[in-house]
Amino acid sequence: MAEDDAGGFEDNEFDDEASDAGDDVEVPEEGEEDEAADDFDMDARVGHLSRADIQHMSPQDQLKKWHEMLLPSEVDLISELDATNVFFISAESVIADLLISSGEGSFDEEGQFLRMTFLVEQLLASLQSCGGVFRLIFFDAFKDVFDVTFESSLWAFREAFLNHCRANGMDHAVFRHWYSQEWKDHVTTWRPSFFLLANDQLDSLTGDDEEEEDEDDVRKKGSFQALMLRCLSYRVHVALLRGLQRRGNRVMAFTVEPDCHDSFIDFNVQGALQPLLEEEEEEDAEDFLPELRKFQTRAAGKVKEDAILRCFILCRFAKSMLAEASKASGAMSELLKVVVRIMMIQEMLLRYVPVDKRAFTTVNFNDWGLWSEYISTLLQNKWYPFMAEELGKLNKLSDIPEDVKLESCDIFDGRLYGHVLRFVVAKAVKAKKDVDADAFKLGTYVTEEMDFLWSEAASGDKFWPIKIKGLKDLAGLEPPALPPQATTREKPVLHSISSNLLDLIWQDRKFGIKDKDEDLVADAALLWERYSWKQDVRISAVAQAQEMEKNEAQKKMEEKMRMKTKITDKDREYERKFHMKRRQMALKALHSYAKSLTGSDKLHPPIISVESEKKTQEADSKQKKPEEKVSKKQQEIIDKNRQKELEKIQEADNKQLQDWEKKADEMLQVNDVTRLEKDLLDLLIGFSRVMPSFVGFPALQNAFKTPEAQVKVVLKVVKNLRVVLKKMQLDKLPAETQPKVRSLVVYVYCLVQEAWNTYGRKGLLDGKSIKVLQEILISLGFPQNAKGMFEQWKAQQEASTQNGAQNGAEEEAKDKDKKKGKDDKKDKKDDKKKDKKEDKKDDKKDDKKDKGKGDDPAAFKVTKEVELCWSGVGSDEYAFQLMHMGPQMTRLVGTAKDPKERVNFKPDRWQRDLLDIVDSNESALVVAPTASGKTFIGYYVMDQVLRSDHEGVAVYVAPSKALVNQVSAEIYARFGSKVFPSHSKSELLGVFLKEYNSAGGVMEAGKWKNCQVLVTIPHILEMLLLSAENQDWVARLRYVVFDEVHCIGEQEGGVQWEHCMQLIPCPFIALSATVADPSVFHNWLGRVNEKKELAKVSIVEHRERWNDLYKYVWHKGELRPLHPFCCLVESSVRRNGMSSDLTLVPREMVQLYQEVKKIIGPNKLWDRLSPKEFFAGMSFVTKIDSRNYEKQLKESFLELLKSNTLQTEGFSQLTLSLQQFPDLDLSFSPPPRVEAEASDLRNLTKETSYLQAATLFNLCKDLDKKDIMPAIVFNFSRKEIERMLKKLVEELEKRQETKYMGSEDARYETKRINERRKAQYEEKKKQYQQAQKMKASSKQEAKAARNDEDNEGRGAAKAEAVDITQDMMMAEPKEPKDIQDEIDPEFSFHSAKALGVWQEDIEDQIEDARKKGRAEAWMIEGLRRGIGMHHEGLKKPYKDAVEILFRRGYLRVVFATGTLALGINMPCRSTIFCGDSLELTGLMYRQMSGRAGRRGFDLLGQVIFLDKPFVKIQRLITSDLSSLAGEFTLSPTILLRALNEWETVQALEEDSALGRPSKDIARCLAPVFALPFFQSKTAELDTQVAYHTRFTMEFLYKEGLIERDGTTRNLANLCTHLFEAEPANLIFCRLLSTGLLHEYLAQEARKVQKGDRRTHLTVKLAAVLGWIFFRRRLPPSVPKERLHRKKHLPSEGCPKLPPLTPRIRKEIQRYNLQLFEIFQQFAYAVAVTRKIGETDVTLPNSQRSFRHKLDERGQPFDANASFGPELLDQLVKYKARSPFSALAGVGDQFRSPIDLCKNCRNVLHLDLNAIPTVACPPQGVGDESADLEETNSWILDFMIHGQRKYLWEDNGINATRAWKMTDEFVQTLKKAEKALKAFAADGDIVLTTTAALAKEMEAYHKKG
Repeated sequence: MAEDDAGGFEDNEFDDEASDAGDDVEVPEEGEEDEAADDFDMDARVGHLSRADIQHMSPQDQLKKWHEMLLPSEVDLISELDATNVFFISAESVIADLLISSGEGSFDEEGQFLRMTFLVEQLLASLQSCGGVFRLIFFDAFKDVFDVTFESSLWAFREAFLNHCRANGMDHAVFRHWYSQEWKDHVTTWRPSFFLLANDQLDSLTGDDEEEEDEDDVRKKGSFQALMLRCLSYRVHVALLRGLQRRGNRVMAFTVEPDCHDSFIDFNVQGALQPLLEEEEEEDAEDFLPELRKFQTRAAGKVKEDAILRCFILCRFAKSMLAEASKASGAMSELLKVVVRIMMIQEMLLRYVPVDKRAFTTVNFNDWGLWSEYISTLLQNKWYPFMAEELGKLNKLSDIPEDVKLESCDIFDGRLYGHVLRFVVAKAVKAKKDVDADAFKLGTYVTEEMDFLWSEAASGDKFWPIKIKGLKDLAGLEPPALPPQATTREKPVLHSISSNLLDLIWQDRKFGIKDKDEDLVADAALLWERYSWKQDVRISAVAQAQEMEKNEAQKKMEEKMRMKTKITDKDREYERKFHMKRRQMALKALHSYAKSLTGSDKLHPPIISVESEKKTQEADSKQKKPEEKVSKKQQEIIDKNRQKELEKIQEADNKQLQDWEKKADEMLQVNDVTRLEKDLLDLLIGFSRVMPSFVGFPALQNAFKTPEAQVKVVLKVVKNLRVVLKKMQLDKLPAETQPKVRSLVVYVYCLVQEAWNTYGRKGLLDGKSIKVLQEILISLGFPQNAKGMFEQWKAQQEASTQNGAQNGAEEEAKDKDKKKGKDDKKDKKDDKKKDKKEDKKDDKKDDKKDKGKGDDPAAFKVTKEVELCWSGVGSDEYAFQLMHMGPQMTRLVGTAKDPKERVNFKPDRWQRDLLDIVDSNESALVVAPTASGKTFIGYYVMDQVLRSDHEGVAVYVAPSKALVNQVSAEIYARFGSKVFPSHSKSELLGVFLKEYNSAGGVMEAGKWKNCQVLVTIPHILEMLLLSAENQDWVARLRYVVFDEVHCIGEQEGGVQWEHCMQLIPCPFIALSATVADPSVFHNWLGRVNEKKELAKVSIVEHRERWNDLYKYVWHKGELRPLHPFCCLVESSVRRNGMSSDLTLVPREMVQLYQEVKKIIGPNKLWDRLSPKEFFAGMSFVTKIDSRNYEKQLKESFLELLKSNTLQTEGFSQLTLSLQQFPDLDLSFSPPPRVEAEASDLRNLTKETSYLQAATLFNLCKDLDKKDIMPAIVFNFSRKEIERMLKKLVEELEKRQETKYMGSEDARYETKRINERRKAQYEEKKKQYQQAQKMKASSKQEAKAARNDEDNEGRGAAKAEAVDITQDMMMAEPKEPKDIQDEIDPEFSFHSAKALGVWQEDIEDQIEDARKKGRAEAWMIEGLRRGIGMHHEGLKKPYKDAVEILFRRGYLRVVFATGTLALGINMPCRSTIFCGDSLELTGLMYRQMSGRAGRRGFDLLGQVIFLDKPFVKIQRLITSDLSSLAGEFTLSPTILLRALNEWETVQALEEDSALGRPSKDIARCLAPVFALPFFQSKTAELDTQVAYHTRFTMEFLYKEGLIERDGTTRNLANLCTHLFEAEPANLIFCRLLSTGLLHEYLAQEARKVQKGDRRTHLTVKLAAVLGWIFFRRRLPPSVPKERLHRKKHLPSEGCPKLPPLTPRIRKEIQRYNLQLFEIFQQFAYAVAVTRKIGETDVTLPNSQRSFRHKLDERGQPFDANASFGPELLDQLVKYKARSPFSALAGVGDQFRSPIDLCKNCRNVLHLDLNAIPTVACPPQGVGDESADLEETNSWILDFMIHGQRKYLWEDNGINATRAWKMTDEFVQTLKKAEKALKAFAADGDIVLTTTAALAKEMEAYHKKG
């Protein structure tokens, strides 16, 4: 065995260094522990064992010990582990897990292959429906494992399922074992996202004593764990099947991280296990297929094609058994004959009895002696092994003809077989005679087919009768009596409950469910009577949300005023000034933040008056002044004035032109390439350019008003450029200068291109001008471009001439008709005189050969040879453009001035469409890439609302607080000019967040309601839309803007997004950059608006990103370009194609073409894509042209793969060659190509050098040198980004210190510089002191100078006096710092330019960050050096300072978590990804990378990967965006909230205080209960939603939360207040209503010991709440040992939460039982609405359909025969259960919610999210005394030790997630405390303990 077989995507030799990672972890001494924990890396969890502890163990014991130490963490496979890319599923693991953990152990006895196939496919379909893409992996070596663990039936099923996969095209692969080279190569080729495996120790499944077992068998039983360990060696996650659950569109599973791999144990286990798994000699399978083909020929027309295989195997088995029977004697011989005959009957019934009629009750076969002693043994020892062997032979064959049907998933049903056998034996025993054909009376067609099969098996014996007499001596022959028919679930009967809200929503819907008119007693009387709680309390959710916690200054002020015995006017004035100062400071902060949003105030015309006022003014003006007509004379005067104005402009331009021509002529003297490029950009773009783009010639546009003058300047520059370039002799310049030459050539080319785009396309270039442009293009090596440009110009001229002739004829005709000959003649004479003068001027300037536009355009084509200035372009000029001019390519997106002048910029075509939609007061879904300019429409909406009146409201919904802060400042900057009437209370801007709301930038509770623009989050908007008291505000809504609307599909907050879109009564704009297929979402939005009777919803899609993203990897100290095709996985591309949004930049396109060309050689399909051929005849390649080229490249590339022209070896070579530095084959040597082996990026692994200061410094320096800063460094670990910032700052300080004080010479030089600076300071100080002395006499001298009568003397004296004054006014010099104490620009990344412009503002921001943001010294030092960080745990003033300074351009490096991912306006040139986190998904990557290269700031963006494993990079780049999908959001709480608010609506309506008609409210509520954003291909969602709501009403009534008239009662309001915590809110209210929580706390209060933290009431309450609030499941196995610490110890049973008290546990189980029963009734009621049909008998993944109707030839057997009642009377009647699941003989009684979700019919969709149980055991609800599902003790442990950093080590919760969970828990406790205060009496033990718990936890959370 080779040592390098230990795994990995690359060959890694086993070495001691790798295994030494498992040495003992040193426990730090006291005082060191916290420091060690601070450096604890959340992704480097200790999972290795000490070598000393395990080296004496056997390999299997080592493996077992390793497995026991694991603590898997729960993640979402779809989003966090990227299941949308291919992952691998172990098929044997799925099969074994179904038997071990899913309650399907009966398969060993019953052998129902179809039901087992359904269960496997149900899992696969569930993964697939959530977006998962997988490949099934089969290992033949598991046969030995199954043989020693399970019955032989299981391996037979495995072979049948493998055959089923082949028959139905299910993606799979088969290997001998997981140590084989083929498997390793397969993993390396496919690079799966993760592995989905079982991790069970199989020795627990057998009853044999381990000592009696063979040692090899013991080793085999650890095979699943060995497979898991080996899979971890490939550096990807392993997800566990045990505990896997689908929740909505998420698939939650426990996973083991790659870091848990232990190479030492893996190596040892491989050595022990591999020899046992090696392939044994196989039997010859070559005769199987020929025999099958012969049988197929004989069976033609007699046996259906899809049954050929199973019948063939059955006949072969029957033949062998009959042969064996002939050799045997006595009872055994007769038994074999009976067994075979029953199999034949069973086969016929399997195929001709519909699946839904195969569910029946029968005996327990283990109670039948004949079965348990003989039949079961025969099946397990004979039939199943034979079946497995035969199918195995077939599975070994690679080539099977298409006409051979392989289906075998329903090859056997042991339950049906046993039932038929029981009937035959019972009948024979009872009648005491053999059983003949009349007992079954099989149909004719069945009999014929069975006779054929029997003839194949038996050479002469007759099938009938079946003889039982020979079995009479066998023990236990007589079978047990049949059990009674299974009880059928009764039809649900619900309480008669009404609600006029639901009556309005449902209208005339009839449910067909019986009602009962009886009342339930479910009152919370215990609370009212024993604990004196208040009844009929209403808590306003909005009022609670807008309450704000006062800061320290406010608290001090209140305390100060409270302490005063008498408040005087002086005190009131002091308090008024205090609040005024707060307001001023808030406005100052808002103004400062807004000011950093450059140019925002110039994007909208000022709002001077609103439309309503304008209409009034216009009406008044129309009444006062009649409309005046302009006379002809007046018109002539107006025209003359316009002409004069135009002449003035032309005159000014002519004067300006002389200066510009001088500047252009100065270029002729330049000899340096770099200098020439700079002068060119400075002249035509401007000195203060944001980016080097000629588009629009901004400097020319500002300087000249007429295009004619601009053209003259451009042509002058072009002519001079040609002269100077020729003079420079570019080809002779040295090689190191050639990149600069190329850059200059690119700019000159872009200049010509823009000249054509700006002036040529508008017809402003004459023949001579176009000739000049052609000549310079040809001289640079672009003859084809020149030719294409000329052809376009020529066509334009010809069209213009033709149009001119037509227009002239029309004008002449008009002149004759109007009879104005005299005037016309005068005009013509004047025109001719002018023309002659102009012609004379032109003749002087122009050559005699060129005559102007009137001549033949063809004359201006350059035909003479033009001397080449530079040969670097090469033979393919279009390839050169793609390679080097991608960022400068013209973007043709229809950009033009808006004819209606609605915006102050030139919108693109799709942007104008959006403007029209808003003007039409309609809704729109906008899908456009990041940085494409889609956000403008949100502000246009606000502009329209603000201009219409002072009452209408526009709402902006943002997904994060950071975005809310930015948008609010942007609104202030854009619309701050609006002035409201003095009598109006309205304000411009309001912000409403959880526990924070403001108006006009000032925190004032409740004032948000007066604002015209509200910026909020979905949570708050949903609350406002539901609030009955705020319907007057809802009525004022005019528009809602949803930004980043794709968040509707997220786990957290997605429900609120959905409800907001359902509830709004006005048009909306929904914006997103990352929606893969928006059509589904758009259709749903349209249906919702239609339901609400609102305007239609349009969709606007723009797929082209403005700036391309260039990708790099920082590797070995340099930036390596990363071609996206390097990241492709060949096998995945061949099967699934490429991601729809995998884009190439132009440089990558031509690189791909070149490299593929080298590999495949001449190829007609590919050769046509040569840039020279593809773009032939084009003038300039535009962005759209390059995208078309990219599309053709991709299609042709896939075609090459499909035709196998590009084979595997070529593909591998391509991915390697694309890693090299891209360049064309120029005459100048390109950068050296690095050695492939040393730099193969595919070998990149996860590293942590990004935490080292040197790496960060070198990277930032390199970015600075390449001028691709500013940069944002993304990392999801807050601890790590803080560490990175600190390390980088320290490194800069250290290097600066070394520079100035690192050596004797340096110290000497530093000392000299300081002395020189000191001397200069002393000199300036002396001058300053002299100036101060002169101050006294300065006035006298000035007076003398004024009195001097001599003019010269007076002037001289005056000048002298001024000079003296200037000396006196000089500032006092500051004493200089030592140079080593200043920030050296060499060791700083701040922008000196920005500091020069904004110095005072920058210093103020840094000071605010220090004081208000409480930033530490190293954070402030970082800001001074141009470095900052941004995460949600930082103080707002510091984060604001970082955002402002970054936008100012001062900060150029920011370390950030995901807080900057969504829409934040922090434009940067580069985004850097480091660290590895599951939160970095494909969607998040697209959001984050989109920060780079923002429109209007950069021409391109850079994405850089640092220390990322290549596997992760691959997934991020190649993953496809998952389609936007919602979840089933209906729940008891949302219904209770609606009923609660509707109750208030009715009360307000009765009092005439409702701000909006109740019918409108009901109409907007209707989509919530009728149109959820959830899709299902099979479920009747309309029916399901309505029935779900009705049964939820029943549940709420039984919970005592509503009355039968739909009004709320008891603690309903408290329950709705905690709606975010559902289902915890329901259980919490139940524990309160029953008094159990009070009793528990009262009992525990007596046991409190002050010195024992674990006995405190707050800890005890946390132990209870941990079971229901923010509960986290535990994996099936948890570590039995943990690392020891001296302090900060967790709870005793960590990570398991201690059991609840029996009474509380029973109450929770009672809740689960009641809820589960209601959901079973709900499933039954929905299922009744649709009869069982074809969809119900179709397997969910393979879509293989089965019989659900009788054969057209009639019944398979006579129902009146003896067998009829035996089967038909035992049939199970069911409605809700899937027919496949019902095969087990079970009906509509389900074991658990998981059972219900998995096995219900597809007429409805159910997942665990839709059933709000709490800690319900997966194996079944059981009874009230059953234990709950084990729960993670994280909250209890945190309350005990208060250290969030240990939650990863103890509880498997990483730092980021732990922070979020504790924060949410604290917020929930605060809400609960507020609500309890409204209900509970003062001093109530639940209230006081909850308040104390909230306070303690918040303190721990802040300290953390």
